[in-house]
Amino acid sequence: MKKIFSKKFWIVLISTPVVAGGIALACSGDWWPEYGVSNFTPEAFVDSAYRPFFYSEMFYYGIGHDIDHDKRFNEANVSEWAGWFANKVPGTDLEYLLLYESASTVDSAANYLSGKLKQLPPSLRTFKLFAGKDQKTNDFINYLTLAKMSEAFALNNFASEWDYQENKKPARFNAGKLNAALMQGFNNTKDAFLKERYWFQLVRSYFFNSTAQSAIDLFENNKNNFPKNKLYYRTTAYAAGAYYKQKNYSKANYYYSRAYDGCNELKTVAHYSFHPQEEKDWKATLALCQNKEEQITLWQMLGVFYADEKRAINEIYKLDPKSEKLDLLLARTINKEEQRLNADRDAMMGTDLSKQPISTALISMVSTNAAASGKPYMWYMAAGYLYWLGKDYAKAQSQYALAERVLPKDKLPQMQLQLLKLINKIGAVTRIDGKVENDVVGDLKWLTGLKEDAFPEFRRSDAVAWIKNTMAEKYNKQQEIIKAECFKSNSIFYASNNNVEAMKAFLDKLAKSPYEQLCADLYIMKKGDLLEYQAVRLAFEDKIADAIAKMETGANANQELAGNPFNGRIIDCHDCDHAAPQKIKYTRLSLLKKMKEMEDKITAGEDVYSNSMLLANVFYNITHYGNARFFYEGKVTGSGHYSPFSIDSVFTGFLVDMKLASKYYNKALQAATTDEQKAKCYYMLAKCERNQWYNKTVYNDRQNEYGDNKGIDFKAWQGFKSLKQYSKTQYYKDVIKECGYFRTYINK
Repeated sequence: MKKIFSKKFWIVLISTPVVAGGIALACSGDWWPEYGVSNFTPEAFVDSAYRPFFYSEMFYYGIGHDIDHDKRFNEANVSEWAGWFANKVPGTDLEYLLLYESASTVDSAANYLSGKLKQLPPSLRTFKLFAGKDQKTNDFINYLTLAKMSEAFALNNFASEWDYQENKKPARFNAGKLNAALMQGFNNTKDAFLKERYWFQLVRSYFFNSTAQSAIDLFENNKNNFPKNKLYYRTTAYAAGAYYKQKNYSKANYYYSRAYDGCNELKTVAHYSFHPQEEKDWKATLALCQNKEEQITLWQMLGVFYADEKRAINEIYKLDPKSEKLDLLLARTINKEEQRLNADRDAMMGTDLSKQPISTALISMVSTNAAASGKPYMWYMAAGYLYWLGKDYAKAQSQYALAERVLPKDKLPQMQLQLLKLINKIGAVTRIDGKVENDVVGDLKWLTGLKEDAFPEFRRSDAVAWIKNTMAEKYNKQQEIIKAECFKSNSIFYASNNNVEAMKAFLDKLAKSPYEQLCADLYIMKKGDLLEYQAVRLAFEDKIADAIAKMETGANANQELAGNPFNGRIIDCHDCDHAAPQKIKYTRLSLLKKMKEMEDKITAGEDVYSNSMLLANVFYNITHYGNARFFYEGKVTGSGHYSPFSIDSVFTGFLVDMKLASKYYNKALQAATTDEQKAKCYYMLAKCERNQWYNKTVYNDRQNEYGDNKGIDFKAWQGFKSLKQYSKTQYYKDVIKECGYFRTYINK
């Protein structure tokens, strides 16, 4: 006999065959949204009661695993008792008694009402409930006493509320006495509300503390005596669990399906416990159904449980093509197809969506069934989207036209269709001209202008990313690099100052068309960012006056640097420099102005050594190796670079270059008049030489791991060789003390 599935499937996560075929249950985490890459929003079509079953890489959509078993019905329970008291008892009193008060205190309240105690427990003395000592209060407290006793086994963080666990050992109590008292309450009360609650408590207690048959008999003998409310379906679920204990899987699964369909709060736990074992059991379960709707529920549960949505859709469609239970299965099918075609998330971000072919059988099923379905607009959109995934834009457009004719006024379905039509238009065009731009500008403004908290369930982020990438790619092919850069920034654009100037001119353009204004709005930079970048580039070219002119109107010109950029340490220690007290805090702009002042003094021959040494330190510190990296960090160059490898290759060359630092250390050396000064110059030049060597032999080969110097573990820099002749200076001694590398050289 064919085995369908195994117990605790959610723990082992194995692939198992469904009744007539096999599809694996996927459950894996990622940094991306749990539904993967998606433009098809299930919330636009599917009743919110089914939300946990939307396609997800987690176990249940939005919640992972269901852990609300002990508190799932707390609110409903308080509300129902308040109604029973005709809302004459404060809800806060009932909530405290039902949910928080201890069993011993409730037992004391029962003794007070029966005359065995003269006073209520202190925590209950202000409760209005006990003011009159009427029969209803007595009945409630007597029931609650037994219900609190039941919490010893019923509220204990079970994997599901009625799931049987062989190793579960409830707290000690007299189960026989409890069951007898519950049965007495059940038999004696004439109140239908109370009677149903005693029935529930007793079926549950039998499930945990007696034979499965006892729970089954009590349920079956009384199931037609109560309204089909939440408590009824909770009781049904325990009966299902009892049948499961007896390995009567067909009956168990049937009752789980009744709980699933009858009570939204029980959907996840009923789904968890439901699992047909074999083909024979499944057919027997279907045979128990009293009508088509019950069969439809079973097929829906099977389709979700075994991830066999297509088969379930076909079976339900035969029974009732307008069934709302098809909505969930269709949404899951489309969302899964998205993931199949976009196993690599980056594929969705480009124009080549997938190398895998679209399922023609799936398209046929969806498009053929659309007209007779209960929500034809959903089916038409689904068919159109599948055509789009297959790059058949004409057929996609025809399906969207059909959807538009029957589209409801609900916001989410309208937004969904608008998005799908937009990406279809963009996918279909081979060249973007003015006509295309005018056609899409309104939809693009709408989509990219949606605020983060507006319709958070609406899946648009992947569509926006795809649109930006696709538009940029098409514009680049058309050599319209300004528009391409507005849609998707590419660092190579900034390698040319002509491009930067062209972008600034575009941003400054006063009479922009609506589409040009959209491009400017989408562009991730502001003019100030570009000016800041140009100022940085000019500074690294030693064009300080020009850099000042750009920086004065650039972004972040007046933000302070973390350390003193004029410091020149023997051992680079950025944290030390950042933590050290600073008499003067330099900003990007004030630093440039001070550098200009020093360069002017050097030109005038004023204190050339000191000014050259300080300028050299600055040019060292504003590179990646120094304490003032913040000087070059910005929207264009990036920030937070942990190594030269993390800097974009377009900018690495000048951000790690020691050319200007070496230039001014050499100027200082030429102006040096003492051995101490010369020793310092040679050591600082050795640091520059070291960095340049790393730039050339390590960082330029980006396939090497950081620090891979191709077998060389020591190199005697020219600066070290020159420094050796100044062994009598104090600076030499300081270097020996601090620099182990130099000590190694000396000792060789």
